[in-house]
Amino acid sequence: MFKDAPNRKKLILVLSAVFVSLTLLTGVLAYLSGPLTELAQGPAQSEGSGPSESRPDGEQGMDGEISEQDGQTADSSQASVPPDVSAENPAPPDASSAPPDTAGETGTDSSDNGQADEPVYFNVPTEMRGVMISAGTDYLTNGTDVSAQELATQLDEALAAAQQLTMNTVIIDTQYGDSVLFESSALESAPLGLDVTEYLCAKAREMGFYVYATYDVSTRSGGEGLTADGAALDDLAENIGAFAEAYKPDGILLDGYECADSPAAYAGYLQSGGGMGYEAYQRQVPRALLETAAAAVRENAPGVQVGLYTQAVWQNSDADPDGSDTKAETTALGTGNADTRAFVKDGLFDFVMVKNYGSTNEETARFGVVAAWWAGVVDGTDTKLYMMHAADRVGTQSVGWTVYEQLTAQIIRLEEAGGSSGSAFNSLAALRSDPGGSTTTLIQYLNDEINEQWVLTQLAVTKPAELTFTTQEQTVTFQGASDPQADVTLNGEKIPTNESGYFTIREELKAGLNTFTIEHKGKSLTYNITRIVQVIKEVSPTGKISVDGGMQVSVSALAYEGAQVTASVGGQTIQLTETEDDTDEAERDSGYRLYVGVFTAPSASATATSMGNITFTATAQGETQTMQGASVTVNKLAVMGDGAVVYVTADQAETFPTDTLNDNSNPNYFPLPQGTVDKTYGDEIVYKNGSVTKTYWKLESGVRVYSSDIKASGGAMPDQNVISDMRIKTSGSYTTVTLDMTQKVPYKVEYDGSRLVFRFQYTAETPGSADGKGIFESASWDGSNLVLTLKKAGGFIGYRAYYEGDSLNLRFHNSPGGLSGARVVVDPGHGGNDPGAEGFYPGKDEADINYAIAEKLVADLKSQGASVLMTQPGSTMATRLAAARSFNAQVLVSVHSNTAPNSSAKGTEVYYFYPFAKQLAANISANVASALGTDNRGAKAGLYYMTRESQFACVLAEIGFLSNDDEYTKMINSKYQNRIAEAIANGVSAYLGGTSSGYYGSDDEEEGDDEDSGDEDSGDAVESVSLDREKLSMRVGETYQLEATVRPRTAENKDVTWESDDEDVVEVSPSGELTAVGEGEAQVTVTTDDGGETAVCTVKVRGDASDDEQDDEQADPEEGVLVESISISGPDELEADGSRSEYTGEVSPANAEDPGIKWSVSDPDILEISKISDDEHTVYVEGLQEGTAYLIAEGYNGSEAIEKFEIRVVS
Repeated sequence: MFKDAPNRKKLILVLSAVFVSLTLLTGVLAYLSGPLTELAQGPAQSEGSGPSESRPDGEQGMDGEISEQDGQTADSSQASVPPDVSAENPAPPDASSAPPDTAGETGTDSSDNGQADEPVYFNVPTEMRGVMISAGTDYLTNGTDVSAQELATQLDEALAAAQQLTMNTVIIDTQYGDSVLFESSALESAPLGLDVTEYLCAKAREMGFYVYATYDVSTRSGGEGLTADGAALDDLAENIGAFAEAYKPDGILLDGYECADSPAAYAGYLQSGGGMGYEAYQRQVPRALLETAAAAVRENAPGVQVGLYTQAVWQNSDADPDGSDTKAETTALGTGNADTRAFVKDGLFDFVMVKNYGSTNEETARFGVVAAWWAGVVDGTDTKLYMMHAADRVGTQSVGWTVYEQLTAQIIRLEEAGGSSGSAFNSLAALRSDPGGSTTTLIQYLNDEINEQWVLTQLAVTKPAELTFTTQEQTVTFQGASDPQADVTLNGEKIPTNESGYFTIREELKAGLNTFTIEHKGKSLTYNITRIVQVIKEVSPTGKISVDGGMQVSVSALAYEGAQVTASVGGQTIQLTETEDDTDEAERDSGYRLYVGVFTAPSASATATSMGNITFTATAQGETQTMQGASVTVNKLAVMGDGAVVYVTADQAETFPTDTLNDNSNPNYFPLPQGTVDKTYGDEIVYKNGSVTKTYWKLESGVRVYSSDIKASGGAMPDQNVISDMRIKTSGSYTTVTLDMTQKVPYKVEYDGSRLVFRFQYTAETPGSADGKGIFESASWDGSNLVLTLKKAGGFIGYRAYYEGDSLNLRFHNSPGGLSGARVVVDPGHGGNDPGAEGFYPGKDEADINYAIAEKLVADLKSQGASVLMTQPGSTMATRLAAARSFNAQVLVSVHSNTAPNSSAKGTEVYYFYPFAKQLAANISANVASALGTDNRGAKAGLYYMTRESQFACVLAEIGFLSNDDEYTKMINSKYQNRIAEAIANGVSAYLGGTSSGYYGSDDEEEGDDEDSGDEDSGDAVESVSLDREKLSMRVGETYQLEATVRPRTAENKDVTWESDDEDVVEVSPSGELTAVGEGEAQVTVTTDDGGETAVCTVKVRGDASDDEQDDEQADPEEGVLVESISISGPDELEADGSRSEYTGEVSPANAEDPGIKWSVSDPDILEISKISDDEHTVYVEGLQEGTAYLIAEGYNGSEAIEKFEIRVVS
């Protein structure tokens, strides 16, 4: 970065104003003859040395600068003139005479005699990385009794150390006690036999450093007290002018100007304050000193930058509203009487360096607060801002400095705040000592060798959640996050961490007290864990239960892994077997396992009989324990017909088998709709599991229902039901079968993949068969059994039954064939006060990960034309499912993350309940496992609440294991979250494509009994087909779901077939999913069954990322660079006739790592995206119906860039 020269015009105005003010003050106090008059007049002007000559009023010099060239730093001793112009005999240069690597314009000032001044160039680092070199700490550590040769050696070692630390700037502390470390005719120089400043300047430049030096403006030979009278200012101007001219550092940091309340200050006031008030005098001294020093440097060494070296806090906000939010005891203005803020705002300095010595978490002068405040001060000025960091505080007991990464954390905060041009560190010796590896971490971060996240990571243990607790578990798992650059120890022994610093370790617990201490980077946590040996933890059922004779009753226990578990009741002994717990209550990271078994109740008799209590026994690790379960009563023998007539009050009453007793839902039993009439059979059945008691009634139709779902009707038992008519109606979303009935009888449902059978009870008559419609090939009767044969095997994705009067409606979802027009519910698991399973890092638990993936999934689904509802995290599962039903969902995906006590457990698995959702689970599991690069554990049948819904296909996806550090690292990464979301969306799309019967058109009329009724649902003929991609680039192993759009939208038969002309390059599935097999180019063709219309996508497959080719005009992508903004161009109006227009998106910056654009529309009923270009920068949009909607463009991989383009669709 180039540095502008000082703003001469601004400086002239300030100096002039000060001069006038001082002159007026002199007149008011004219009766005083001595010191005050000298103070007002300022330093005596010698020929050719006054600021009035170097900065003539009303004239402005042109700015210039010098930068690094070929890795070497330009010598500022040559910076005041171009290299081809003699310093002794300067000539007015033009712009072409500037140094070849100088940026910006060059120019001249016109002086009073018409001669042009020389242009001024500064030597400025692009970004300062500096270190202070001080006597007493970096050299002369044992006093001044050293030879010149030995001193030179010490200085060489210091410079070599700074170079090894990859610093680019050295700052010479020119004070050593009361002496200066440079040659001076007026000031007391340290008697060393070597000019330290001259040596360091010369050697540092040879080594490629930028060179800065401090200068204490209060230093004066023989001066008494802190004063700014004429003589003092004359001395200052002469001394600093000589210093600047002799050494010509790249910049001078002016220090020692504050005029705090002290004996020295008061002595100066008595000497030269005259009739001025003491406070006014104190405020005037710092400005007079600094203005004089700055003018002298610019007069004698124009190529040297003048900087303000200031303490951190100008003023606390409680003392001045313009101050910083700090509580510093000393401030530049409040205690030092130096208005440093005004000095900078007035443009007196080329740069300011702030002694920002606070930590990132202290309260008095927090580092980030100070940095941000000073950034605001320099904002809008030409003044550079640098921070000086307190390297000498690392590892001390000062607040925040016990953390060895404090310096690196400050650099990170500085980068986040912006406004700074670099940093310097106040002690080379402190950096060299590298306490706790602090300097190593700092340099690695500055050189982009470590991740920011690691630096900020302190020891964080997410498991166990408490330091002191009692448990029955046999083991304890310690899981958490750390800085991967530093060791983590458990009871003094190093434990393994992964490349991100995550660790998980499982320790055995002995009976009694166990103590563990984890240490990392100076922080330690001690855990006191008391283990109580409890082989068997829970049993079910409990309390009192009532069962029917011959019923198979389920029993279960939670016991230690590997235990031998039995249950005994009524003379029976049941061996329980270990099984996977696939319920919502499962504790997946526990060492307890679920053991289940079944016993058969004895035959019922005329009276109720007791079987006694169930006794559970478990043996493990030499320990045997028992636990008592429920007392069991066998109900009296039931007599058919003795029950009560009841009707269903629930909207949908869940049904269970009658020959078993547990509360496990059964996928072979579908619910009964509200209004269904039946009769109870036997006594009420009671089953208690823990604190939850469930009661049921058996119905004569052969199912068991919850007691709360039915109510006694007082009416007659249904009998001889007549189904008089059957109608099939199709619409865009549903195929509905309506049956006119004389009674609301119960029925059972069977599904085998190719047909659904409804077995109606108490029914005597049925209507004739009907031709198929919508998703059904045919509708026929077999006695009282309605057989609905699907047009496409697997084409059933859920249904809902409901009564309207005496008519039973069976409403089936039509699959839309893809995501366009689909209705999808995304359910982020857990949330609210339920974090789910713990992750390695605090604040990134299961609920956080689920939600992040769910948000991305919603965006992906919407971008492909789906209508999406995301459930409210933290709400009850019943509320979530109710919302999904109200939304008329076709698919629900509940997003979860897995965990296990064993850190090696890995992979993706997706749970389903009803068999018709199994393929959806399989698709998602395979896709997500591929995206995550892990094992595909496949589709699994389970009992999760969010999957037990028959109205639509619903699955619960366990994305990966939070207990596996590799999978966890990926799952918290935005890039992988995007991949996971895309994988789920593609799985849903493939499922809907695979279940489509080709019908998703507009409503038709109800089918009547006339002969022509079979033609009433016929739609339009297919006119065309298009693909969302005409060109596509893939890598071997990747998959992509092509989307085909069949026109018109009202076409009856939208079935298509897919074909690849080279399956050694690309394979295509029946649903249009592409798999890149080998390198090369292939064409994938989609053909409509109706009319044979075709569309082609050309696919180019490459081996890996190294084969990527880019257009010459495209900037090379840079890792980590995100898209910051997107602009959209195209027409703002479309016609609602399906006409298509082109829109283009442009991203900035052009070198973003992923410059692609994710397109979507705000209302898919108004706008539709019909095609996206290969580079994703061009999109084709169609207007569907009158209205206004937005075309939305978003960036990928964590980019927050989003642009909305309003489009009006007119008729």
